[in-house]
Amino acid sequence: MDTFLSSTRPMFRNRLLQALPAEELRRLRPALTRVRLINGDVLHRAGDQIEQVFFVEQGFVSLVAEADGVESRVEVGLVGRESVVGSSVLLAADATSYVQAMVQMPGTAYCISAATLHASLEQVPTLRRLVRQALEASIVQLAQIAACNSRHTLPERLARWLLMAHDRMDGNELPITQEILAIMLAVRRPGITIGIGALQAVGLLQHSRGRIAICDRPGLEAAACTCYGRMRIFIEMFVDSRL
Repeated sequence: MDTFLSSTRPMFRNRLLQALPAEELRRLRPALTRVRLINGDVLHRAGDQIEQVFFVEQGFVSLVAEADGVESRVEVGLVGRESVVGSSVLLAADATSYVQAMVQMPGTAYCISAATLHASLEQVPTLRRLVRQALEASIVQLAQIAACNSRHTLPERLARWLLMAHDRMDGNELPITQEILAIMLAVRRPGITIGIGALQAVGLLQHSRGRIAICDRPGLEAAACTCYGRMRIFIEMFVDSRL
């Protein structure tokens, strides 16, 4: 990550920061630092104490769990500008990350030290409520994705993942390899090739090396399993319908 400065007051794109009353934002603003999120950056490692919390502005971050080491990783959540990476600091200033948080699509974020944020939550009650809801959303995603991975077909799961990514993107093109998708969905790469081919054959997306373009959003929604809709409804309970 590399920090960069702005001489003007930023217009926050993160939904949590946008929702703060002016007084709470004034309290929090001096502690926020804008940073670039580089593809592949690891923001938190599983088992390590959370040092910084990230309010995503652009791009998104994958939350990845390991079963038997790095060869058995699976994504259990996605975080974009609708939420925050590191919401478990609500519970304790020295909270430990139970997942690896890895930048999946580059962008920007505002970061704050976990200790500072935890100490500030008593003075910023709206933020405390929003961070609590973000933590709840993370738990809902984890549970729903676990159910999805065990019950639904690969094309359905792939469509669900692409919709979740599309919600957090600017535009319709996603730079991602089949290898990464295979890790995210805990399948072998040949399965991803077949799944992408099936969705491309009916005009829902276009795929080229290292790139997927969403061509038919309604069609992709129809092809996805019901898990996407369940998670979407929950998120819309506390953020705008457009992420």
